[in-house]
Amino acid sequence: MSNDMQKKTPTLWRFLLPVLILLAVAPFALTTQQTSQQLDIIRDGAREQARTLAGLLGITDALVGDQASAAMRLLKERGAALGAPAISGTILIDGKAVPNLVLGKIPQADRPQLVDDVTALLGGTATLFVKSGNDFIRVTTNLRRSDGTRATGTLLDPSGRAIAALRQGQVFHGVADILGEPYITRYDPLYNARGQIIGAWYVGYKADMKVLHDAVENTRQLKSGFAVVLDERGRIRFISSHVPRSQAILLLHDQPRGWVQVVEKIPSWGFEVIVAYPLSEARAIGFANSWIMLAAAALLAALLISILFWQLRRLILDPIGSDPALATDVVQRIAAGDLGHDGLEAKPGTLMANVLHMRQKLRESMVTLRENADRMSLSASVFDHAHDGIFITDAAAHIIEINPAFTSTTGYTREAALGHTPQELGFASHDSSFFQRLWQEHAGEWRGETWNRRQSGEVYAAWLDIFVVRDKSQSISHYVGLFSDITQAKAHQQNLEHMAYHDPLTQLPNRTLLSDRLHQALARAARSDELLAICYFDLDDFKPVNDTLGHEAGDRLLVQLAARLRTCLRESDTIARLGGDEFAVLLCSLQDTRECTQTLERLLAAIRTPFLIADKTIHVSASIGYTVFPLDHSEPDTLLRHADQAMYQAKINGGSRYHLFDAEHDRQSRGRRQEREKIEAALPNGEFRLYYQPRVDMRQGKVVGMEALIRWQHPELGLRAPIEFLPMIEDTDFAIPLGEWVILEALRQIEAWQLAGLDLQVSVNIAARHMMQPDFAARLAALLHGMPQVAPDRLELEITETAAIENIAGVAQTINSCKLLGVSFALDDFGVGYSSLTYLRRLPVEVIKIDQSFVRDMLHDQEDLAVVSGLISLSRDFKRQVVAEGVETAEHGVHLLKMGCRLAQGYGIARPVPAEEVHAWVRAYRPDDSWNQSTL
Repeated sequence: MSNDMQKKTPTLWRFLLPVLILLAVAPFALTTQQTSQQLDIIRDGAREQARTLAGLLGITDALVGDQASAAMRLLKERGAALGAPAISGTILIDGKAVPNLVLGKIPQADRPQLVDDVTALLGGTATLFVKSGNDFIRVTTNLRRSDGTRATGTLLDPSGRAIAALRQGQVFHGVADILGEPYITRYDPLYNARGQIIGAWYVGYKADMKVLHDAVENTRQLKSGFAVVLDERGRIRFISSHVPRSQAILLLHDQPRGWVQVVEKIPSWGFEVIVAYPLSEARAIGFANSWIMLAAAALLAALLISILFWQLRRLILDPIGSDPALATDVVQRIAAGDLGHDGLEAKPGTLMANVLHMRQKLRESMVTLRENADRMSLSASVFDHAHDGIFITDAAAHIIEINPAFTSTTGYTREAALGHTPQELGFASHDSSFFQRLWQEHAGEWRGETWNRRQSGEVYAAWLDIFVVRDKSQSISHYVGLFSDITQAKAHQQNLEHMAYHDPLTQLPNRTLLSDRLHQALARAARSDELLAICYFDLDDFKPVNDTLGHEAGDRLLVQLAARLRTCLRESDTIARLGGDEFAVLLCSLQDTRECTQTLERLLAAIRTPFLIADKTIHVSASIGYTVFPLDHSEPDTLLRHADQAMYQAKINGGSRYHLFDAEHDRQSRGRRQEREKIEAALPNGEFRLYYQPRVDMRQGKVVGMEALIRWQHPELGLRAPIEFLPMIEDTDFAIPLGEWVILEALRQIEAWQLAGLDLQVSVNIAARHMMQPDFAARLAALLHGMPQVAPDRLELEITETAAIENIAGVAQTINSCKLLGVSFALDDFGVGYSSLTYLRRLPVEVIKIDQSFVRDMLHDQEDLAVVSGLISLSRDFKRQVVAEGVETAEHGVHLLKMGCRLAQGYGIARPVPAEEVHAWVRAYRPDDSWNQSTL
């Protein structure tokens, strides 16, 4: 070997060694990178599986959520028709005392008619809960236990999300376990008249879990991987069929490092979907898919070794094409996996040039391989797992590939579909020329609804997207179609639209649709110069039907009535149900009012015709109010209100008739309504005052009590007497809060007088509407409890004779309940009503007050004197105290004392005075001297 050869040999080996290292390391580095990418793809696939399974629950919730809201509205409407919610004592359910929930006066325990009526119309389940402490107890329900009995008396899950929301006064809408089964539910708080939560409304639909069950059972990730669905308590609800439950529980609990778990949460259910698979299987697949890269690396290594040996054979350095140290550095960096471009150049045909070229191609190959692998993996995953059906055709529109969703939607297998055109497989069956036009137009994209036919012959609606794929020459190479079955969605949408605009019971238009048609009819009437009648009516005798035969019979009557009334109207007319037994009718294109009244006569005759319900003949009638446009040229809502007002006037006139709206009567009604609103506003504005009129014992000459009389300190009109405002509100609900205010103010004044050394009993007048409230005694007890310094016997409640005999049994029961509290009662204005010994005997009152109209005129009217004398004797015989009102002169007192009446009040003794003047008046009071003489 020459000296030159000896010098060159170490340099060649220094060059050769890094290259050999590169050949050894590069394949493993590339394999590792490829394997890592494959592991990411497998994890993404598992995550997609979890999301797909979670999506099944979301679809179930979305499909049922709207129906649950509609059922809740219907349940509340039916409940409101029964009356206001309240608690009336306690009852026993399954041997346990629970609060007695009533709607109106009807206890709801073990009374399933309300919930059964709602679910009979809209399906699902319904329940009324009563709140007992922190628990909510089912008092009426159509949920069933495992033995088939109703689940009355069972508790709402105390640890569930629904009860947590109800305790905070919030609505809960979501999924909850009920008696061990998942339901899509809605819970609304149930309030009493004071705004307190006393229970809850519930509607729910049992979740159909079969699709999810089957999907989870058939899920397999790799060879040993599996899927599970955990409920909100961590229990396994569903699991892949090929994995033992015990093994899955152990893996989920221990979470070994050799297993990968992908978790997808469903907040509305509280569920979790977990897809787990062994990492070893994923790595094995990654290594198996890297053989192409290893083969490419082996071929490249062979090429490099050939080039190196060829250079060694020549034993020269020049062909290297660069400094040996620099070439060595480049090779070392390639061996380390650094394929980045660094600006190096070499003489063409040299080893360095080949190495640099090889590095560039290797870099480009790596980028291409990575992009292709990612793209192919993603495309394949999307294609196979897409919910939408996908088909690909060639340029001649023959199908060359479909995905699994295509088969599940159309029924055609891949083998049956390939080679056929979409039209041959039932696409766009509604239009035979659809695809011919589409192919001819060569549009880049088309989307819209089509009607297709499955292999079974069933027609279904689909949303179809078709777009064109072009090659490099811009010629059409393929068509791609994506479609989804929207049949159920369209049907659901149509059902929701119908429910939004129609009454669920009678299927008549509801208030919303009526309003829309009214606006359209008004516009047409204005253009055509024709008359339009707006009619409003309800049934005169409908409530007794519900009370005697039940709400189901009432509903059946309304359904028959709706069908009967449709036959009385023209196609252009509209009849709508507004709620309960209230209806509205639009009579369009009328030439004169006589045409309207003829139609109303037909409607009344149809309503009067007897109905046959449950083998019983039922007679009802109706009161109809109507107004005519443009004679009444008002806004749409005002026209309906005018018709409503006319209907009430028809009722006042005796019912079973129609009445045309009267503008003057409406003006008076508005005036009365505005006055009532001012009266009601006076209470929160602090405008009411109590004046006090003394009651004296004429025989003993001392003051024994005061009667509290309300006055209104009007900000503009000054002090107004009770006769000026009480008649307008005594039959309204406002009489209740106003009565409670009077009682509370009287109790406060009694306490103030006691502190000042004045011990007087105070009488308070109670309106009939207030007295007849079911919770009157309970509310009175609460007021007395709030004033512990006032003895209950210092309060006397006065009721009128007329109010008492309207419901003598109920009034007597209320009086007895209040007397247990220590309160006494007086019968006011006695003698002006339908007085009878029976009423007097049955009413447990202590005091009878003779009406002032008899006392005032008894000095010059013998009949009035006889009445007064008789009432005094009657009271004495029945052992009742008697008080004479209207004592205006001392002579009145003398005659009363002679007849045996010692207690009196009236202007002859004192006019009503403010509370601050009472103490001084009592100290200064002196009885008339003639009274002392009459007692001798």
